[in-house]
Amino acid sequence: MRQHNGFTLLELMMVIAILAIILAFAVPAYQNTVAMESIQAESSNLYSDILYARSEAIKQGQYVLVCQSSNSGTVSPTCDAAGGNSADWKVGWIVTTGSSCVDGTNGSVLRKQKAFSSKDSAAYTNLANPPASGTTPFCFNRMGYSASANTGKVAVSSAASASATKYCVVVEAYGHPAILRQGQTTPTGTTCP
Repeated sequence: MRQHNGFTLLELMMVIAILAIILAFAVPAYQNTVAMESIQAESSNLYSDILYARSEAIKQGQYVLVCQSSNSGTVSPTCDAAGGNSADWKVGWIVTTGSSCVDGTNGSVLRKQKAFSSKDSAAYTNLANPPASGTTPFCFNRMGYSASANTGKVAVSSAASASATKYCVVVEAYGHPAILRQGQTTPTGTTCP
């Protein structure tokens, strides 16, 4: 009587078929998880920088701005020109002091955030009614409030996974930022699409 050492071709094919079925479900779920982690981290970074800007405005007793900056990775970053509702914050941002909520050019840069390493988007929408133009998106006065022209939301969404939940960072006139998941609404009615 011969002793078998190993697997038959049928057994090997069954194992490969089972692995293929498991991978067919696991890979998309894994990609979605990675995409979710990416947009959560990116929105959390913006949220923490906005909180920092608000606390610095109160502590220093002056205007502190958080503005989009496509050169945030350089030695002397500056705020980009107002981009209106089409501004995409994936290019990076800076936290800077300013002489007003419109001008952050001569202030001290307090923090810098480089461009997203992923291909995710971070679309800015001004919440003023009607939307303001020519203003820095987020600005806090010495009391920690944000003027209505400087309120807005940044919706961070994944380019890699359309099914990944979108996150929004919202700043309303009372000045306190909030992070919303897709479908959530603030008490004042701002919704994360």
